[in-house]
Amino acid sequence: MTGVSDAGVDEGAEDVAADAGEGLPDAERESADLARLVDVVSRLGTEIEAHHARAAARERVIDQLHSEVERLRVGEQGVLLRPVITDLQNLRTDLLRQVRTLPAELSRDQVVQLLESFALTTELALERCGSEPFRPETGARFSPREHRAVRVVTASSADEDGTVAEVIADGYRDLANDRVSTAAKVLVRRWEPSEDQADGAEKANENELEGSMDV
Repeated sequence: MTGVSDAGVDEGAEDVAADAGEGLPDAERESADLARLVDVVSRLGTEIEAHHARAAARERVIDQLHSEVERLRVGEQGVLLRPVITDLQNLRTDLLRQVRTLPAELSRDQVVQLLESFALTTELALERCGSEPFRPETGARFSPREHRAVRVVTASSADEDGTVAEVIADGYRDLANDRVSTAAKVLVRRWEPSEDQADGAEKANENELEGSMDV
């Protein structure tokens, strides 16, 4: 009986050892998987931190470039506007000097000449900015590209229909591309025939039509 008992104990011990041997690899695998997961999460966190650092660096570069562009733009505007500012300063100086030296009695012709001289000074300043004034001729055909109709007036004949009756304000042309930047303000003639004239024109058309049919 003792031999039987010893054999049973030995078999039980072997079963326990086998169970322990089977469980040990599973624990190691779980530990290895956990270690790999921790490593992946750690590397992912490092990459995210590096990405944020690169993004912050890009933002700083963009801010620096924006500041540089703004500085250059302001400087360029200053360079472009400097001649205009100088001309306006000179014009103001001339106006004040003329006001202080005006005679007590000023004729109309003197006023006209004085104002025209100031207009010429302003025109030269505009030309330095690439803008040239132009004045349409009275009687010229109305052009929507160059003219802006302020009002329509009655034409005295059919030949005057659609022509410029009066120039209210000059237009301006861009010297860089020769295009109109500001249309001239004009009055435009419009021909509206009276009833008698309309009847006469209609009869003339009928007679012309009958003559062509006879031929």
